[in-house]
Amino acid sequence: MLDSTLLFPVKTLDQSRYIETFAAFVERSSEYPAMIQRLSKTFNSLAENFTCLDIGAGTGKVIQDCLSTGCKQPGNYVAIEPNSTHADSLRKTILSENIEAEIFEQEFNSRFPIPNTYDLILFSHSLYWLSDPVACVRLAYKALRPGGCVLIFIGGPFSFYTFFHLFNPLFERDRPILPDHGFSSHELVYGLRSAGFEPDISFDSTQLDLTDLFEKKQEKNRDEFLSFCLQIEFSELQEPVKSDAINFVKNSCINYEDQIRWPHPSVTIYLTKR
Repeated sequence: MLDSTLLFPVKTLDQSRYIETFAAFVERSSEYPAMIQRLSKTFNSLAENFTCLDIGAGTGKVIQDCLSTGCKQPGNYVAIEPNSTHADSLRKTILSENIEAEIFEQEFNSRFPIPNTYDLILFSHSLYWLSDPVACVRLAYKALRPGGCVLIFIGGPFSFYTFFHLFNPLFERDRPILPDHGFSSHELVYGLRSAGFEPDISFDSTQLDLTDLFEKKQEKNRDEFLSFCLQIEFSELQEPVKSDAINFVKNSCINYEDQIRWPHPSVTIYLTKR
């Protein structure tokens, strides 16, 4: 147990700041194309006019970008998205794709009354926001049709997950954290195995391109990126832990073809109902 005198007071990101700092992360991640490729392949593996439940659907960009690859289109699409701003964007996105859809602007939890059954249930990096993610996935599995699958995109126990776990115990937060950056595929897989499932797990060797991030002129971008990783206002972090955090990330990187890369394998988990 850490002595409380060693804790550093920090300001935890609110929702608007989370969105801003997430953009800094996405800008440097190579994960997204790999996600779209896997999702498109899954769509094409399903029957014509398959049904899809998208839990934590966001703005609909993932589905839209997947459909832009020319893959099969769901015959019926149901989404659960509690953020009203995202839900509004989602409605416009789905309308533009001419998909039969229903959107629930509600919080999902392990007791949510899932309407109907589905061929595909998608959690696209949404489990971090849910209480008891394993129970939520188990509930979703019950709503699958025979031959259907739950498809989960989730961070692995690498890079900023390790970074978060190393530094988070040093922080005295002013408010609870929004998404759980301490939850990864590792916790999910072992939780599912404990519940009697044996998930299929796939890794993509995606990376975070941090080239130039540690140059003086990129200090603001660096702080935004590290704010997302730790879910704090990094620019306000006290020394020496601020320098320690920067050095940890710098020395976790590899040099590859004149670029500085932080290895960040992305994980896809499948549960198929036989």
